Amino acid sequence: MIEYQPYSDDTEFTVPSYPNRENESDETLRARLLYQSRKRGISENCIILSTFFAEQGPGLSRKVLDQFDVLINTVDSDWDLYYWITGKDAPPPPYDNEVLALLKEFTQNKDMKDRTQQPDLY
Repeated sequence: MIEYQPYSDDTEFTVPSYPNRENESDETLRARLLYQSRKRGISENCIILSTFFAEQGPGLSRKVLDQFDVLINTVDSDWDLYYWITGKDAPPPPYDNEVLALLKEFTQNKDMKDRTQQPDLY
């Protein structure tokens, strides 16, 4: 699991601690993240995160899976998350990582795929 240190700057933004899930298998982690990505506050985030994870989750490395886990489970503001994913706002350093770059590229939807519904669960 990625160790994130609490981050603070003059805007007093902090990253909350998140429990390290030791001994969680990749299969369990992927199933949990698919479910959690569907239940992430505003509908826009749910659709983006769940379709991203359904399409790309099976091929993501454990490092990127851990980044996704932290991203969807520690960001308090749904709108901050939405603006970071869509590239409208820059994320703070703890979240400016590989998975966020993948999400930004995904939201550009260069292939014009229909991503208007959440994927089915396993």
